[in-house]
Amino acid sequence: MIGQHFKRLSIMSIHISDWYTLNTQTLATPPKLTWRKYHSKFSCIKSLGFWVLFAVSIGQPTLAQYTFYEGDHGRLSAGLQVQTASLGEVNNRAGSPDRNRISDIYWELTVEPNLKGIIYLPRGSQIYSGFSLIYSAMLGYDPSFISQKGVDPNYKDRWMAEEYYIGWRSGTWLDPQCEYTVDFSLGSQDYKLGSGLLLANGTDDGGYRGSYWIGSRTVFINTLISRIKIKNIKLEGFYLENNPRNLENRKRYAGINMEYNYATQANFGFSYINDDDYSGDITARTDVYDFRFDFKPFAILLPELSISTEYVNQRNNKLTDRDSAHPDLYYYGEMGQKTVQGGFGQIEYKFVKLPGKLALSYRYAVMEKGFDYMNFGYKTWGTWFQGEISGEFIFDTTNLITHLTRLVINPTNNVTMNINYFNYTFDDPKTFNTTSANYGNEIDFVTDWSVNEYVDLSAGIETLIPSAGAQQLFGGNKMWLQMMVYASFKF
Repeated sequence: MIGQHFKRLSIMSIHISDWYTLNTQTLATPPKLTWRKYHSKFSCIKSLGFWVLFAVSIGQPTLAQYTFYEGDHGRLSAGLQVQTASLGEVNNRAGSPDRNRISDIYWELTVEPNLKGIIYLPRGSQIYSGFSLIYSAMLGYDPSFISQKGVDPNYKDRWMAEEYYIGWRSGTWLDPQCEYTVDFSLGSQDYKLGSGLLLANGTDDGGYRGSYWIGSRTVFINTLISRIKIKNIKLEGFYLENNPRNLENRKRYAGINMEYNYATQANFGFSYINDDDYSGDITARTDVYDFRFDFKPFAILLPELSISTEYVNQRNNKLTDRDSAHPDLYYYGEMGQKTVQGGFGQIEYKFVKLPGKLALSYRYAVMEKGFDYMNFGYKTWGTWFQGEISGEFIFDTTNLITHLTRLVINPTNNVTMNINYFNYTFDDPKTFNTTSANYGNEIDFVTDWSVNEYVDLSAGIETLIPSAGAQQLFGGNKMWLQMMVYASFKF
């Protein structure tokens, strides 16, 4: 998953129960035209296109967001972002006997043109709007099992509208000092709550929608968001709808969010969300109470030390299921009402005086069986796609206990190296049809290079060392190795 300075939030992983259903189906014979033959046709074009884009972006740094008009009445601009990634797998899915249904090498591409406008109103207020489209494509089949050989085409692509929103912000209209501001917006737009544990990515990628790992589609649809800022207090009210691949996974979120920031020493947040899973065979309603607290315990003596916590209490009420006699445990647990909890605690220390500006952190996260993972996302590597292998392709944030140790090194101002170590345990292994709760360990090594304002490159190598739980889940016991290269160009 790419770094936080890229426009990649999250992508919803295929559910384990969905994979299990696909895994037991009889699949058609794979087509005669294999991935290797397709790859030979596309490799030269892909390589040439990459270096042409790289050269153009380096040589013409003024192309990022082109302004058509800027004057007393407003501003109109347009831009374009092109993202591409190639990933390779060794011992795919830990050497699972089903790995012949997916590709060991696959390639992704997204193209997103955008148009943004602002109309200046009296006393600093503004009307703002934006529109964007995304073309997304994948050549091959990634390990998520969302698409498979013999079932889906090898090259999958689709154009979809992404952003189309309009809003109004008060500026100095209500307060000349801008200590009291109001913002209203509606349409299809991004929204992230706190660390992204619950709400961050509203649209699914992958399958018939093309690329999966890049995760360029992020918006919630049919939104209405209001924001009020009063000095150090932020108040939000929102209505959001997600945009899943499978319409049976549609959800509606209505809620409020309150945050208080005390200088640079502490931030407290509380949110209430009503989550309505309203379509398909499974229908449920959830009342969510989310508490967040980030602080520096010794802000004056030790400002490099910080602690982040989040606690989520959910009151789940599953109304219908595919089979009420054998309820689907993965979604909301048994029928009826229940209380489920989740959250995390993290401690981080930044060695600002050492070469490389090291940052070392440890996070413990628990999401009980039946925890409603909603539409989670991320703000940096490991949140909340917990692992570039397991978090991207295998797990959602439910029925899972994780330990994350993370080291971040900045050898230069525009290069960041990330080393993440994950240990995974199932809260209830029976949900994943395993007897062992010990899933395994994953190590991710990723380097981000911000070449300039318009070009970002990443490369990574990740490995999953399966324990008994992963071996039972996949039917394989080999060390899974993944390699990744990524590039983003903004014009």
